[in-house]
Amino acid sequence: MKSSSARYHAIFSVALTFLYVALYYLSDWMAGNEALGGIAGLIFLPAFIRLFGFLVIRYWVMPALFVAGLFCVDLGLSLYGKLLVSAFLAVGGPFGVFIVSRLCKLEPTLSNLTPLNLLWLSAGCSLGNAIFYHFGLEVAGYDDHTPLAHLYIFIGDMIGTWVIVYAIKFAMDIASKRWLKF
Repeated sequence: MKSSSARYHAIFSVALTFLYVALYYLSDWMAGNEALGGIAGLIFLPAFIRLFGFLVIRYWVMPALFVAGLFCVDLGLSLYGKLLVSAFLAVGGPFGVFIVSRLCKLEPTLSNLTPLNLLWLSAGCSLGNAIFYHFGLEVAGYDDHTPLAHLYIFIGDMIGTWVIVYAIKFAMDIASKRWLKF
């Protein structure tokens, strides 16, 4: 990998870290990030960053997600618990996207990305995150969660991802209409 490419990925990773944390607090303000089952929210906007980051910079998104997790994961965990849960969260969503991208035979250039593939990728990302979050909490010794809460995580991640996808689409539609007027 060229040093300029590594520098690009590192800068993009830092930007994704900041965006993840900002979306985390926006999500918390909108619907509460721990409103369902004590660990999940109905709308979790940062879930989009897991999917988008992996599609754009692949595995470089994992350090960004880990650092962002350190700013977002609390649940009364010790520092060791936060580190563990953040590590599991950094891997889960991207791993789900990786598996589904292989099943869909997604090209690295995303040239064959379709709306249906995007739906499957977001489901894989959400499922991977919910499973790894569960394991992370178990390893960290956090007992106050149920399987139903992880279903809420999956649903909140899916809704959050698609809220951002449609917000981007809406912004692009408005921008293209304004651009056509010039």
